[in-house]
Parts: sequence; structure tokens; C-alpha cells
Amino acid sequence: MIESTATMRRTFAICLLLVLLAVFSFMISGFFGALVFAAAAALMFYPLQRWLEGYLNPKAAAVINLFVLFVVVIVPMVVLLGMAAGQALAFVDQATTWLGSRLNGSTPLFNVNLPEWLDLETELATLREELTSRLGQIAGTVGRFVANTLSQVTRMTALFLLDVFVASYFFFYCLLSGERLAREVVESMPLRESDRQEFLTVGANVTRSVLKSMVLIGAVQGFFSGLAFHIVDIPGVVFWGIVMGFLSVIPFIGPVIIWLPVAVYLALQGEYWSAAFLAGWFWLFVATIDNVLRPLIVGSDTRMPDVLVLLTTLGGLFMFGAIGLLMGPLIGALLMAAWAVYRRVFEEELRPEISTQAAVPAER
Repeated sequence: MIESTATMRRTFAICLLLVLLAVFSFMISGFFGALVFAAAAALMFYPLQRWLEGYLNPKAAAVINLFVLFVVVIVPMVVLLGMAAGQALAFVDQATTWLGSRLNGSTPLFNVNLPEWLDLETELATLREELTSRLGQIAGTVGRFVANTLSQVTRMTALFLLDVFVASYFFFYCLLSGERLAREVVESMPLRESDRQEFLTVGANVTRSVLKSMVLIGAVQGFFSGLAFHIVDIPGVVFWGIVMGFLSVIPFIGPVIIWLPVAVYLALQGEYWSAAFLAGWFWLFVATIDNVLRPLIVGSDTRMPDVLVLLTTLGGLFMFGAIGLLMGPLIGALLMAAWAVYRRVFEEELRPEISTQAAVPAER
């Protein structure tokens, strides 16, 4: 009877906790992106917080970190994203004009003499009417999207300011009490103390390494990618630099899906030196940035496998949207921590059984 009552109490406590967690998660889902950003930023700034606490009280140190976050991260990010948005709209207009002039026949498709067997102009002429119709549909869709976006500027500004406030408050809280909160959550797991400590340590180290690689290496590659576009006079360098900076976190693909078509386009337009410069710049310089900086910034012992980075980044992007570029690798980092704990727990339990099985053939 006593055992049955204890089981009922445990079941009730677990169900109550799960229900309330589900309701709470749904309730704060609107601030999900802001909370993830704040927690990730707090993890990055935590070493600075600990250093400042050697000279100041914790709250004063957290205020300084919050100020640094605004000056170094949030304000530049808002400025760059604003510039990138303007350049993105300009690019859409230019691309529409470029395609229109070539589809209606007023401008040749390419500025170089292609081989006779590659008669793209003739092939284009047969499809010109259909392509022009499709282009008009695309232009109309883009126009409606821009109009709707501009009509929502006021509402989006208010939501953005609210997200900034929530992120700032949560960032401040995580610097002061984040470590205690993480330990309380980990201590609630039915694991031995050593396994809890390993989960907390591995999770924090891998998460920090992922954030370093995303923020620092992405920023460096995005800067030099935009610089290369500026040198060859490609418009919208801020927009393309930000895009290639984000893409740099995806192994094997990265900025190549942007710069390679641009280099091919420049070559087809007869700008061979510009195309060769882009190819050499990205192959010989930008591509080596990851190989040089990653071991220095991240280290090899806590590095996430490239295949896991690829899957979690793309999966997070499709599942959570833009914030998934950060959320996906974080989930992957926690998976690695949970996997390490799983191997440690079950390896100790299965070792005697494995030894016994291995000893049986030897006796025969």
C-alpha cells in the first residue's frame, strides 16, 4: 500500500510537471528567439563576468556586460541588418530589371561569344514569353511582400523593442543566476553526481565552442567575403557579406553557393580578371580561415563533428526559422553531452557482461 501510494505520488508529480512545462513553453513561445539569443550571449560573456566579479560586485559586473553586449553586438547588428535589408530590396529591383531586359530581347544574355553549339539565345527566344510571364508573377509577389513588410514596420518595431527588453533582462539574469539554474536543472536528473557534472561540463564546453565558431569565424569570413565583392564592384556588399557569414557555419557548402555563381556570371560577361580574383580569393584565402581559426578559437577536444553541424544547422533552420541557425547546433551540443553521459552510464553496467561473454569462447 505504501509502495503504491509512493508510485502514485511520483506519477502525479511527473505528469503535473510535464503539463505545466508544456503550458509554460507555449506561453513564452513568442519570446523564444529572444531567450535563446540571451542565453547564448550570457554563455559567451560568462568568462568576462567572472573576471569582472574579481573587482566589482556581481550586479555591477552584469551591468557592464549588458552595456558591452549593446555596444559590440546589438547596435552593430541592427545597423548592419538595416543596411542589408535596404541592399536586399535594391538587389531585387536590379535583378528584376536585368532579367526583364534580357527576356524581352533588348539586351544580349551574355557579353561574350559563346560556342555555336551552346546557342542559349535561340533557346531563350523559344521560352521568352513563358519566362516573361513567370517573371511578372515573381515581381508581383515580391512587390506585395515588400508592401506588406513596409506596412508592418510600426508593429514590428514595437515587437523588436519588446524582444530587446526581454533578451536584456534574461541576459542579466543568466549572468547572475544562470549557473545556479543550470545546476538545479541538472541535479533534478536521476543520475549520479559524476554523470550530472559531466553533462553540465560537456554541454557548456561544446555549446561555447559552437557559439565561438558561429560568431567569430562567421564574422571574419563574412567580412572578407564582403570585401572581395567590394573589390570586384559587386553591389550590396553588406547584404552578401552577412549571407555568406551565416552560410560559413555550414560545412562543405558555406559561401561557395554564393560566390561561385557570381564568379561564373562575371566570366560569362567577359570580366575574366574579376572572376579569377574571386575564385582565387575564396579558394586560397577565405576557405583557409576556418582551418586556421577553428583550432585556435574552438580547440579540437570539444569540436562538434562536421556532419552533425551540417544536419543541426539545416534542420534548425527549417524547423525554427532564422533562430534555428543558432538553436540547431545548440541542440546538437546537448545531444553530444547526453550521448557522453549515456555511454558512461551503460558502459559501466555492461562491462561485466561483455567480459563474461568474451571469456566463454576462451574456455571452450
